[in-house]
Amino acid sequence: MMTTTFPKYESYKDSGVEWLGEIPSHWKISRLKHSIKSATNGIWGSDVDEDNENDGVVCIRVADFTRKNLRVSLEKLTRRKVSDSEFQSRKLSSGDLLLEKSGGGDNQLVGQVVLFEYDIPAVCSNFLARLKVADDFDSSFLNYVHASFYALKINYKHIKQTTGIQNIDGNSYLSELFAHPDLTEQKRVVEFLDRTTTDIDRAISQKQRLIELLQEQKAIVINQAVTKGLNPKVPMRDSRIEWLGEIPKHWIVGKLKYFLKSLDYGLSESALSEGEYKYLNMGHIQNAGLFHSK
Repeated sequence: MMTTTFPKYESYKDSGVEWLGEIPSHWKISRLKHSIKSATNGIWGSDVDEDNENDGVVCIRVADFTRKNLRVSLEKLTRRKVSDSEFQSRKLSSGDLLLEKSGGGDNQLVGQVVLFEYDIPAVCSNFLARLKVADDFDSSFLNYVHASFYALKINYKHIKQTTGIQNIDGNSYLSELFAHPDLTEQKRVVEFLDRTTTDIDRAISQKQRLIELLQEQKAIVINQAVTKGLNPKVPMRDSRIEWLGEIPKHWIVGKLKYFLKSLDYGLSESALSEGEYKYLNMGHIQNAGLFHSK
């Protein structure tokens, strides 16, 4: 198991923030709004001329967020037409933070923050807000701060639910308290986190690849057992089925329906009396046949 050792400071103090606990003695407590120069809502603009590939400017959407590394992806960019004045007041610069202020879903809270690191003519959509970082703060450090808030669901109490779409109260959210050192130490924290999270991502990738290989091995073992049997030395014969190939000589080939007593269809959930019977639906079928009842 991978472990991470954090540097120890000489002394600590109570932050005065319940969820935060103790912090290094020389760190400060500030509100998020004091870490930014401004917060500006994005704009959606109007449709561009599809025959002119240079029409409009790039408009960053929530769909462009790469939540794994807290950045913006430029893989599938959207272009929208905005006026010169709208562009000048909302254009993005490298180092800006983008706050998701509308969106989310049943399994995903709104309020994700990512870092914009490009020098291209771009604005953000009306579902986002551009946060200009204050001079005495490091953008990447604040990006990690917001990621911590999101992971701990600190943003939950600032969310307003309307018509199926979650909206975050930006003013309320930016009033949250957070701990921070000076700019020099912020950069050291970022270096540590960049290095450590890269190592963790690499370990996750390796584990995922191992799982994929084991899943492939599992499928091969199952296929071998049900098509060739357990004895590799048994006499074989041609099954005359192209995908099946040779099978043990004493095995029988037949259609699946001849090996079933019956095939019955289930009832719709609406046809069952509430509380009288338990039922299984497609959501209960996992891992090739494991049923999880409610």
